[in-house]
Amino acid sequence: MKLYMVEHNNLELLAISDDGKEFLVPKMLDNCPDFYKTVQNFLNYNNKNKNAELLDFIGSSNLNSISIQKNKILAPIQRPQQNIICMGLNYEDHIKESEKVFLKDIKRPKHPIIFTKSSLSINSPYGEIPLRKEVSEEIDWESELAVIIGKAGIRIKKEEAYEYIYGYTVLNDVSARDIQRNHKQFFLGKSLPGSCPIGPCIVSKNEINNPHNLKISCRVNDLIKQESNTSYQIFDIPTQLETISKSTYLMPGDIIATGTPSGVGFARTPPEFLKDGDIVECEIEGIGKIINKVIDRSYQ
Repeated sequence: MKLYMVEHNNLELLAISDDGKEFLVPKMLDNCPDFYKTVQNFLNYNNKNKNAELLDFIGSSNLNSISIQKNKILAPIQRPQQNIICMGLNYEDHIKESEKVFLKDIKRPKHPIIFTKSSLSINSPYGEIPLRKEVSEEIDWESELAVIIGKAGIRIKKEEAYEYIYGYTVLNDVSARDIQRNHKQFFLGKSLPGSCPIGPCIVSKNEINNPHNLKISCRVNDLIKQESNTSYQIFDIPTQLETISKSTYLMPGDIIATGTPSGVGFARTPPEFLKDGDIVECEIEGIGKIINKVIDRSYQ
């Protein structure tokens, strides 16, 4: 199942679609229960058969599909209950390219490197990425597979991890490299408004045979910048969930960005950063593509 959030009749609503063009919106039915009205409500609904129940609910009605323009497709998780949880240096080739920039040996991590990105950085899959030169002049791209949690848990064991996952989506961990460098940490440089485009949908885990064997890419103005496979992750998804939940709760709708492969802008020769008018496309096999235009909003 592919879950979307769309804007329809001035409301933000859950929708399902096979092609991203024609959508079924359960809220259009008079008897629609609350847990089918938004993606977050649906994920909060504590029922392991909720996918089948939703399809049965729609199938038993005369609900007609509607067309939704791309600019009305919203981030599938609009307002995360907590910050986006992110994995740092989780691809070997990304470590190697970072070593060249910083001219030092960056050790392969023995434990997952985890940081967070403000929940207020969420952006829609086709939204504008604002560029504010008074804040940062080194805005970079990072195409990532994101995990969407479907069940609350703490101290989750690796062998049980997939029980807590609802599905997967595409995320661009837009990063301000100068802010990262100046502050010696990730949070501020990762949390600019609009710096987390995500979507276009959440694909339920049953439709992804192996999340550790998906092609992942990023293009800027149609030029390939990143091209890899999730099989190259250092720490797999069960290890990530076990590590995070050892210390804190994971809740339905939580987003885990699983790391980016090589090809980011700061590691290129010469370094490349996003500029006004650039079109950034992040794509993951079996999920889809998010497309965002960079717009200069400096001093606004």
